[in-house]
Amino acid sequence: MGIYEKVFERPSPIQEESIPIALTGSDILEMAKSGTGKTAAFCIPALEKIDQDNNVIQGLTSSSYLYLSIRFP
Repeated sequence: MGIYEKVFERPSPIQEESIPIALTGSDILEMAKSGTGKTAAFCIPALEKIDQDNNVIQGLTSSSYLYLSIRFP
């Protein structure tokens, strides 16, 4: 399912700025208010990097915040 089917119409400013950097494999540090799209800015590049033909663990998400832990069980 594409991101447009999940009601994404255009990237938020934090997504527009950070996704291209994250896709290069560089580390990034995002700081923005709640609800600005930081989670998608992290997840979209991470999902783009997954090789579906390679059946091994290719990503790991760790969160100390209950809010994010609930969103990504």
